[in-house]
Amino acid sequence: MKNILYLAMSLFLVLSVQSCKEMGDADNNLLNDMGLNQGGLGEDRFLYQEVTSADTIAEYHYNGRKLVEVIGDSTITKINYSGEQINRIDFVGVVEGDSISYTQLYNYSPTDHTKLTTITETRSVYEDIASQTAPLVFEKSRSQFDIKFNAAAKLDSVIMKHGVEIPAQTFEFTSYKKTGYTYDALQNVAKVANLYGGLAGNVFLAPMVEESFEFTEYDAGRSPYTLIPFGYLLHKTFENSYNGYRFSPNNPKRVLYASNQIPVPVGSNTLFTYDALNYAISGWGVNYEYRPF
Repeated sequence: MKNILYLAMSLFLVLSVQSCKEMGDADNNLLNDMGLNQGGLGEDRFLYQEVTSADTIAEYHYNGRKLVEVIGDSTITKINYSGEQINRIDFVGVVEGDSISYTQLYNYSPTDHTKLTTITETRSVYEDIASQTAPLVFEKSRSQFDIKFNAAAKLDSVIMKHGVEIPAQTFEFTSYKKTGYTYDALQNVAKVANLYGGLAGNVFLAPMVEESFEFTEYDAGRSPYTLIPFGYLLHKTFENSYNGYRFSPNNPKRVLYASNQIPVPVGSNTLFTYDALNYAISGWGVNYEYRPF
């Protein structure tokens, strides 16, 4: 049952996100232009913060021109490099009451050291940490992400295999998530499709959950996430496939979520505002703040 809940986590997160978005964005995007003044910024910039009306959801820190740390609401993400490529991401924080820590190791092709092939993850979760007393109870798990690219060098698919470590038992992967990406003519992400199911040995069983995100009505503006390294953006899609649109050069004004777990698709819309160089400064209930290098 635990694995089924894990596999369906994305569904829960998306429905929560959509309900919030419809209250803010569908109602004329009330957060737009919250007095954010970014006049005078040029091309040589970085994304510094993502801010909502209630919180700072991400603050990006750099060492030189490399993104090395992201501070969120009760979370810290550390990014390490080998040369110019991300080789490790460490996360620690409290998410919806659970204390979570994990390490992801990035592996590249032996013939092309810029081409990501797999990511391995080890994770510990202390559920409802505030209510726990000693001895603390936690769950350890492992995941492996196999990364594929299409002929245009765009992300094509990710296959995740996941398993929980059980004391005195040989570890094995017991569940999977298969994610496929399709693009429009301008190389914006048009659709992210997920299949969730169980693994028996190394055999993929029939999927239990099917879901998709369709991103449409892209504008001609520049996405703030074009300033963020691919490896970190990929890491964020593991948290929620909704974040898949961040691989796009432009900004989608509509998203449609569908799943075999809900009777009808759920849609949401937003408006964007832009600075003088056409970078988005607000949309989806978020304000984007930039700073110069």
